[in-house]
Amino acid sequence: MVDNRSWIDHRVDDSGFVTDEFKEGVQFFVRFAFSRPRAKSEIKCPCLKCKCRKWGNPEVVSVHLCKHGFMNNYYTWYVHGETSSNTVRNFEGESSNMEFVRNEIGALYNEMVVDAMGAQSEYN
Repeated sequence: MVDNRSWIDHRVDDSGFVTDEFKEGVQFFVRFAFSRPRAKSEIKCPCLKCKCRKWGNPEVVSVHLCKHGFMNNYYTWYVHGETSSNTVRNFEGESSNMEFVRNEIGALYNEMVVDAMGAQSEYN
């Protein structure tokens, strides 16, 4: 699965069926989210209905995402441990340590705000 998240915006085809690309992307997201150290048996569900306010196991999150799609503009999965530095590279292909620190602090701040507000913010 490529880091390109364009599949997030292409959930269903012209016939109304969930695309294979979207299903593969959801599997990639679930594997990523549950591989994080903080993930236990459930994670916050980023579907358009739950908006990270409810928790679900891998099966529930996968079904919700296929049924409802991702919440708006959730291309960097910061609630699930991703920082924008996961895809930002310098010209040599190495991760920039300063960029990583800046993004990690931003992600922690975002997570703190989302937790405090109950993920009701449309900031993401």
